[in-house]
This record gives sequence, structure tokens and C-alpha cells, in this order.
Amino acid sequence: MARTRKSVFGMVLTAFLMLAGGTVWAEPAPPVVVARAAELVDATTGQILFASHAEQELPMASVTKLMTLYIAIRAITHHKLSLHAMVPADLEAYHIGGSQIWLRPGEKLSVEQMLRAIAVGSANDAAYALGTYIGGSETQFVAMMNQTAKELGMHHTHFTNPHGLPAADHYTTAHDLALLGAAAVKYPLLLHYTSQWQDRSIRNGKGGHLWLINQNRLLRTFVGADGLKTGYTHSAGFCMVASAHREHTRLIAVILGAPSSKSRFQDASGLLSWGFQNYRTLYIDKPAGLPHVLPVFRGAKLEVGVALSRPLALTISTGETDRVTSRVEMARHLVAPVRYHQTVGQVIVNVPHQRPVRIPVWSTQAIRRQRLGEVVLNYFWHIIG
Repeated sequence: MARTRKSVFGMVLTAFLMLAGGTVWAEPAPPVVVARAAELVDATTGQILFASHAEQELPMASVTKLMTLYIAIRAITHHKLSLHAMVPADLEAYHIGGSQIWLRPGEKLSVEQMLRAIAVGSANDAAYALGTYIGGSETQFVAMMNQTAKELGMHHTHFTNPHGLPAADHYTTAHDLALLGAAAVKYPLLLHYTSQWQDRSIRNGKGGHLWLINQNRLLRTFVGADGLKTGYTHSAGFCMVASAHREHTRLIAVILGAPSSKSRFQDASGLLSWGFQNYRTLYIDKPAGLPHVLPVFRGAKLEVGVALSRPLALTISTGETDRVTSRVEMARHLVAPVRYHQTVGQVIVNVPHQRPVRIPVWSTQAIRRQRLGEVVLNYFWHIIG
């Protein structure tokens, strides 16, 4: 009876607020997802916007190759691998099966060509050859994949090969793939390859070139889509990690175990559309009231620079921008010595319907304490000045 009265009271209050012109906030209802598991995240903040069985360990098919691409692109970015290096194919690559570019034993293609074959054509033989080249062997490259997964916080993922063909003990979760996707989109070179929906740069062995078509239909149908990887096997179903960017917001949608290719893209595009319609990433570069420096007493320098400990980006509901407020709490002064990255204050951001976000403010350099001679000299100059 009490619950009924509360329900009626809530309905009356809501109606009153609507009639009075008030705003009643409610969590926007997400679309229906038919895949076995899914997750939608803000790639910048890591905020999870939607999750369905996102911690369930499932096979991932060729989505595996996103990790292969990530490791290769990261090595190129850090100048440990050249796009022009020639990658040899061995007999194992020749016999790999599945989607491929039909590498011949002893044939060599450049790293750049292998990346295109993997990102656009989802070539298993290219993924194997490139992984083996980077790791020295398939076993060593798989160890690199699992170590990288551990570093990214993918605690429910295990790889046994670089291409994703069915294998025992080869699994992941929608949440873990969202972590990988968020890491991958930080590399523009990776997005350069995953955003291409076709490629005709690789030989076909008959004097012409292969016509590789990207299976990611969203690249042609969804505004802002630029990756990342699709996959399918009978055991895994239809899978994908989709990335899209609009204005200042980038979202990652992960789909595992969809019953059909059509439903995979419907799930992904539905989640992305819902996310862009209802959320946005807000950046606060220079909070009002944050000083550039703080005075330092008894220091070798009279002041020290200060800055936010990390960039401030928040995921907020669309239309709530004007309701985000912040305040700065800072020490009035510091007494030397001051350590590098010493916490000297904080910025507190209040976001509607969320807990306050607290960002530490750090010193940007170390300031040592004045020596006795410096104290005497400064006192002397103060007296005569």
C-alpha cells in the first residue's frame, strides 16, 4: 500500500513539474541489442554508456586482428618497426586458410601492405606473417598479445593466435575489447587503415591487384565511422568493434555473438546513434579560478607553476553542458622545498546526476629550499630596496 502511494505521488509530482515548465531528467532508454554481449563506451573518458553481458568470456573471431594491428602500429609509432620493412611468408602462412591474400612461401610484402591486407581484407595469412615477423615466432607474438592485453587491463582475454581462427582458450569479453578499442583509436595511423573500405594496392599474382573490400559496412553508412574490425566464425557468431567520431565525441561499440551480419551492424549503429544523441564529451581545459603560479616562501624561486594533473574530459548528457559547474581549491602559498608534481590543490567539477569529479592540481617543477647565503643576500636586498 505504501509503495502504491509513493508511486502515485511520484506520478503527480512529475505531472506538476511538467505543467509548471520544469525539467524531469530520466536516463534515456537504449536500443534493444540481440547480440550475446555488447558494450558502448566514450573512448576519451572510458565512461560505460551501455553494457549487456559485457563480462562474459566469448570467442572473438577476426576481431583478434585488432590486437595484431595495435601491436604493429605501436611499434611503428615508436620507431621499432618500419612500414617499408619486407615481411616474408613461410609455409605455415601459405596453409593458414580462411580469408587471405594467398601468400606464397618465400614471398615478401612490406609491412605497409600487410597492414592493408589485415585491416581491409582481414587476411589470416598476412596477420600470421606480420605477427611472426614482429615476434620472431607465432608463440612469441602471441605472448606479446597477452602481455599487451594485461597492460591494457583486459583481464578476461586470452589469445592463442594472431588471426582469430577457432582455437581452444582463445576468448575475450565485450568490455575488454572496448578497452582495446579505446587504446587503438589513440593512433591516427591505425585509423588510417581501418577507415579504408577498399584497397587495390596488393598484387594478385596474375599481373594485377587484389580488390579487398572491408566488411565493416558502417564505414559507408554511418557518419563518422572509421573502424575498427569485424569478425565471424560459426562458434563466435558475427562480431565487431566499431569506432565513430562526431565533433568532440568518440564512441566505441563492441558487439559479440550477433546471429547475423545484418543484426551485428544494426546493434552497433543503434548503440552509436543512441550514444551520440544522448551523450557528449565535455573538455575543460582552463577551469575558472585556476592560477598559473603559486607563491613559494623560502624557496630558491619565488613562485612555482601549477597545472591540472590530467586533462579534464567528462561524459555528460546532451543538453546538460550549462549545468556543469566547477570550483578551485588551492593552497594560498607553499613553503619550500616543493616537489615536482606535488599536489597543491584540486578542481571539483559538479556534473548533473553524477558524483563530483575531483582533479588534483600539481606543481610543474621542483623548488629547493633557499640556502643560508641566499637567505642573507635576499634579506640584504630587501633592506636596501
